[in-house]
Amino acid sequence: MVGGGIVGLAVAYFLARAGVGVTLLERGALGREASWAAAGYLSFQGSSNKPGPRLELTRASFEMYEGWVREIGELTPADTGFWRCGLLEIALSGAEAAEAQARAAWQRKAGYAVEWLDAAAVRSREPGLGAELPVHGALLFPGVAQVRPPRMLRALAEATRRRGVQIREQAPVAGIVREGDRVTGVVLAGGETIAAPVVVNAAGSWASQLAPEMAVMPVKPMKGTVVLLEVATPPTRELLVSERGSIYPRTDNKVAVGATVEDVGYDKEVRLGSVRTLVNQALAVLPELTDARVAGSWAGLRPYSHDNLPYLGPVPGLRGAYAATGHYRSGILLAPITGVLLTEMILQKPPTLPLEPLAVARAARSEG
Repeated sequence: MVGGGIVGLAVAYFLARAGVGVTLLERGALGREASWAAAGYLSFQGSSNKPGPRLELTRASFEMYEGWVREIGELTPADTGFWRCGLLEIALSGAEAAEAQARAAWQRKAGYAVEWLDAAAVRSREPGLGAELPVHGALLFPGVAQVRPPRMLRALAEATRRRGVQIREQAPVAGIVREGDRVTGVVLAGGETIAAPVVVNAAGSWASQLAPEMAVMPVKPMKGTVVLLEVATPPTRELLVSERGSIYPRTDNKVAVGATVEDVGYDKEVRLGSVRTLVNQALAVLPELTDARVAGSWAGLRPYSHDNLPYLGPVPGLRGAYAATGHYRSGILLAPITGVLLTEMILQKPPTLPLEPLAVARAARSEG
């Protein structure tokens, strides 16, 4: 297993649960890339999810999550920060309102929990919203939950170790070892070779660099900056999402604001312009945040795929190599279903979901 973010840990966890011996190699410290930087909210009902493979993937993972968290809790007392807080997706134009109402209609028909609130109901529910914010209504998703990514990562890492996975940090993988077109292991940057009949590439934004065959996955880093605030009293108890900015309240008087989407290559530095954008957005949504204390800021590189679906499965031309990357902004949400699907593939068991839309080879087909 190459990569110690939440996706790599989840795949290792489910493989070990199925009785497979796993060594996980992380080039730095566990979970310190995109996973650590994530906001951590769990929802499959957003505007990017129309009926189709992505919706089915995110819904399946969402429905697994609470049970998975309980299972992790049986292995370690570490807190994941799981909290079913609900989410209010605010429409700021007539076009957004029309799209939201249409989405509510088909989601209700599909049996998903969603409610449309008109502008007056939104302002009654969230009286702290900015007076100048052009509220046209909102979708209420009462089942939406969140985890605290650093806490989730610590708990999952400990549970994965207790499943028997050998985890090695500060162990950068320099390349794949092979015999012909078959994987036989990996070589570390220091020259050490680790034998393995199967290699899973969960290296996130760096996944396409692991071997020439991996370049078929056009994974692109997309930077996301987050600002963390501390408040005396939470201005809201539910997630607030809109085109003007998103507010993620915590249970401990912390509020996360973000995240940006920046196409700047592998630059992970927190830039003042991004922080200013997030602060201005937060104040437009909830002006009372002007008295908040800035508790911190950070940035991470999300692995973006060409079609907003992850690359899951065998790597063409390299037998024994599998990919688990390209989750973009949904890595935290999609971790458990990714672990299940990769385990099913590797052990040649019937898949929980159709695999063709997630195949690594689809990227090359789309270019052709």
